[in-house]
Amino acid sequence: MKIVFWGKGLRSYYCLEKLVELKYDIALVVGQDNDKRDEYSVLSLADKYNLKSTNPADPNDVEIENLLKTFKADLFVLGGYGYLVKQNIIGIPKIMTINLHGGKLPDARGSSPLNWALINGKDSVTLSIVQVDSGVDTGPVILDRSFDVKINDTIVDLHKIANQAFPEMLIEVVEQIKNNTYTLREQKRNIGDYYPLRFPEDGFILFDQLTAKQIHNRIRALTEPYPCAFTYYNGEKVKLIASEHNEIPFYGEAGRVYMKTKRGLLVCGKDKCLWIKKGVFVTSGNDIWHDVNRYDKFATAKGAILESFES
Repeated sequence: MKIVFWGKGLRSYYCLEKLVELKYDIALVVGQDNDKRDEYSVLSLADKYNLKSTNPADPNDVEIENLLKTFKADLFVLGGYGYLVKQNIIGIPKIMTINLHGGKLPDARGSSPLNWALINGKDSVTLSIVQVDSGVDTGPVILDRSFDVKINDTIVDLHKIANQAFPEMLIEVVEQIKNNTYTLREQKRNIGDYYPLRFPEDGFILFDQLTAKQIHNRIRALTEPYPCAFTYYNGEKVKLIASEHNEIPFYGEAGRVYMKTKRGLLVCGKDKCLWIKKGVFVTSGNDIWHDVNRYDKFATAKGAILESFES
């Protein structure tokens, strides 16, 4: 069975590597035009194994369409490819095009499903492999698997789960397609939830507008290598890198620091406190722990209003 593999990033790298290791026929590797060809680039992996590759700026261009048709592929695999692929491309392979989606369907369609799962406080995540149709994550589900999420797991932990699970899931699905033993679980397009692309400014935290759990969920969902949640302290922007759920309820005034220990800073949200384990000043890169003291305050809407009245 002849495969065209599309992707960018670590998940794509591990999936392509697994296909190559098991000696599947990879006719072409399609990367993105912004791929840096670093150590974990699918384009670098293609070079390593002498696979044909391309990285078009527009994957739906007529020239690319004509190129893809020359390979007479049986299967297209979208393994973390970031550009929208249209119907003129989806319909080229003899059997189908499949996509690896990091969310439960139809409950988590759209962008950044693993980040959204943490933001929404989910206690499990589901990885899905679907047949691609003309909609956004609306195609029939071929295989899905669910994994538990712990209270202090971060987006890094979820990506580790996905990077380990997806290659094995992909091989299982490819074998089913090869042997014509796969089944399709249809989705209803009018039933389900859609999550949009996130932007860096969406991570802004005012401590009196969110509960401790909501703050913790944003910090762990947006931590490095993402832009991170952020707030302000004495007018300086602070990047919030790590937090932790506080086991014993501790109450106080939103934004105020009530403890400073080796564990971090115990800061109150809208309802109760959480631990800010690591944060840095954006300008200097210095750890906030050295400058922030007990009873100091981080940004709140109430504080901004008071400041406007007093200025």
